[in-house]
Amino acid sequence: MGQVITLSLFQQIIRLNPVRKVITSIGNTSAGVRFLNLVNGQKILFKSFSEAQAVANSLKAKGHEAEFLSELPLLYPIRTSDYPVLFWLNRIQPKMLFDLGGSVGNLYYLYQDYLDFKPAPNWVVYDLPEIVEKGKALALSREAATLSFFSDLSAGKNCDVLLVSGALQFWEKPIAAILQGMGSKPRHILINRTLLTEEKPTFVVLQYLGDAVLPKMVRNRSELLKEFAALGYECAGEWFEPERGLELTLYPAHSVRYFSGLYFRLPEDE
Repeated sequence: MGQVITLSLFQQIIRLNPVRKVITSIGNTSAGVRFLNLVNGQKILFKSFSEAQAVANSLKAKGHEAEFLSELPLLYPIRTSDYPVLFWLNRIQPKMLFDLGGSVGNLYYLYQDYLDFKPAPNWVVYDLPEIVEKGKALALSREAATLSFFSDLSAGKNCDVLLVSGALQFWEKPIAAILQGMGSKPRHILINRTLLTEEKPTFVVLQYLGDAVLPKMVRNRSELLKEFAALGYECAGEWFEPERGLELTLYPAHSVRYFSGLYFRLPEDE
């Protein structure tokens, strides 16, 4: 109990505005980040995904294969940030939707009562092989005839909608590499619940979730927009999820106030 109280008091102190300003100033330099990692007792902030992954591997912790990570999403209710996605999906009326990092198909089940598809599209989920097997078993038990699962990006070839919800921050690959792996450029790309920063270059944090440790990439928003523009996409919509963000108590300059969503599309003449 004493340790909890001490930790809570420490967190309250470093959230005080004068202290926060000092810590923010320290965290604006590479040497300062190294110092804060030392004070923190474990390294959390990284410049690259590979560096963060190496630390995660050294901890012998589980990654995305952790059992609870594929079970939790099924318990989530509809969120504020889901409504823009639903709006655009109902307007687009896709024939094939590729759900990148879609776990066991949680969004397929969650969205059923909110979508007015005529007819229902093929909903294709891409994820790790062990999660794909769980998804297939669940789809069979729920008689989800239009839902399928694959662990190969090429399963997304010729889809008209790419949906990436809550998964982009776990991908090191640039957007171009993902589309190349799919083998085609979908006309519509919906990115939801992702972490973006305007103030800092792209960086990576380690997220500790139970017995899992996951590298999470916080992309620079301007850099991401340039990536899509270089591929011929225009940004046609943007929204936020104010209820959720990324608070890094010891690294306030790197904190992100809210998750973001973006809708990209190819011009009609593409």
